[in-house]
Amino acid sequence: MADVQQDFVGRVVGAASQGAVGAVVAATLSAVTEPVVNNVLVNRVPLAQAIRELDGAKVKAFLQTTLSTNFIKFPFFEATNVIMSGVDLNPLLRGTVTGSVFCSTTLPITNYRFRKSMSLPITPASLYQAYLPTVLRDIIYGIVRNKVMSGMVSLNPEWARTNA
Repeated sequence: MADVQQDFVGRVVGAASQGAVGAVVAATLSAVTEPVVNNVLVNRVPLAQAIRELDGAKVKAFLQTTLSTNFIKFPFFEATNVIMSGVDLNPLLRGTVTGSVFCSTTLPITNYRFRKSMSLPITPASLYQAYLPTVLRDIIYGIVRNKVMSGMVSLNPEWARTNA
């Protein structure tokens, strides 16, 4: 029993570690692209102008926000997904639970980051702004991810034996 428990903990820690690597990559990309996209959408400037107006100091400051939020979100999703894989549910229900838990827990973090990047006021009510479309998106992602994983494992059962 101890080996099974240790293997499960190892899988959760491994998944969280993989999420942390993804968090660094995504945070770096977001720190550069989000200010550009926000400038284009909010100020209605051409893309080339938004890129020219990119401020290195602001990117560096925003990177702190994207890193801290992604270091919570990405490992949390991966760990939640591994934990839910140990629950005997069909992939549809497992993905629904994973997406719901993930969204309900991390949407305040996402909205905090968005509002910070747009220099908007942050209030308790604004942290759950756009909950319904976001939870639906995360449920769909959780379902698709679980169905694809089930399909991949059925093609090659050896994939299920690795933490990769």
